[in-house]
Amino acid sequence: MLPEILIADDEPDIRLVFALVFRRRGWICHEAATASDTIQAVRTNPNIGIIFIDIHMPGETGLQCMERIKGENADRNLEFVIITGNAGVQEAVSALRLGAADFLTKPIRSKQVWETLEKCHQRFRQREDQRALKKGILAEIGSKDSRILNLVHEIDAARIESLETLAIAAEHRDNETGAHIRRIGAYARVLAEGLGWQREGVEQVGMAAQLHDIGKVGVPDRVLLKPGPLTAQEWATMKKHTEIGGRIIGVSKGDAMQCAARIALSHHERWDGSGYPYGLSGAVIPIEARIVAVCDVYDALRSRRPYKPAIEHREVVATILEGDGRTRPEHFDPDILNLFARKASRFAELYDRHPDTAEGEAGHGFAAA
Repeated sequence: MLPEILIADDEPDIRLVFALVFRRRGWICHEAATASDTIQAVRTNPNIGIIFIDIHMPGETGLQCMERIKGENADRNLEFVIITGNAGVQEAVSALRLGAADFLTKPIRSKQVWETLEKCHQRFRQREDQRALKKGILAEIGSKDSRILNLVHEIDAARIESLETLAIAAEHRDNETGAHIRRIGAYARVLAEGLGWQREGVEQVGMAAQLHDIGKVGVPDRVLLKPGPLTAQEWATMKKHTEIGGRIIGVSKGDAMQCAARIALSHHERWDGSGYPYGLSGAVIPIEARIVAVCDVYDALRSRRPYKPAIEHREVVATILEGDGRTRPEHFDPDILNLFARKASRFAELYDRHPDTAEGEAGHGFAAA
């Protein structure tokens, strides 16, 4: 059964458009115009599981409202999406730290909303499955070992949510490459599987790869979002994102976060030693970073950016395998390069499965769904 949706926004038009589009696809929707109405709706309707909430509402802010709801419903499965007219990074990070699944800015693009709803629904189902599994396991092993099992689940959930939070923060820092981080994680899983890694390692590198550009949160907007070519000084500033990312993630000692830190720091190192930040070469470069290096170049070449057009799959594969002057096969681990050649069709499938949001798909509410 689908969880029900609550749309909490003080703008009637926003609530109306959300509700009409969601109901058209079979979702049951409720509406609230104030923080107090939002809290009351959650209290009185146990079927509400996904909440789209405006960050600026009469009474309390959306963040305060969200915090109160979570405090009153600690054992309830709830997913939050913050909506705002401001694209402030600090507000996004604050929302994510409170447990929000995502962060949408007005004007809202329909494709972003549907991707966000699917993400929330997937997370909701996973939590429901985990609860059912946990309940069954506890019934089998008895209360003696329940505290140990709870601790294991809490540690694992905290690790996954930390990675997801940082990935979403990176996505909102550079809004034009939102789908990019999801594709990088998917590509990395393909290569890790091809190298014969165990399932745990495949999932770890797939999640960690999504944080490869987290260091861009420390790059000034005038450089990060510049539509034209960078000057030498601006390029030097941009390249610092690798070291910034390594420092941000490296403070955690967990295996998954250390993997992510190695990727963030070294995914622009090159096999022939011509990369940055340290000019590492060969097998000295961490294997996870060598995997992501191929993935990142493939996706960057495929994607349209303000400073370059998109390139078709076949041409991108030829560029990586044969070189074009700027990109050369000597930049990549030969074994991973050969594996990429065999798995290139999977990369094309994944690129098409996670497309960038088209420009122009914006408006006061949704564009045509």
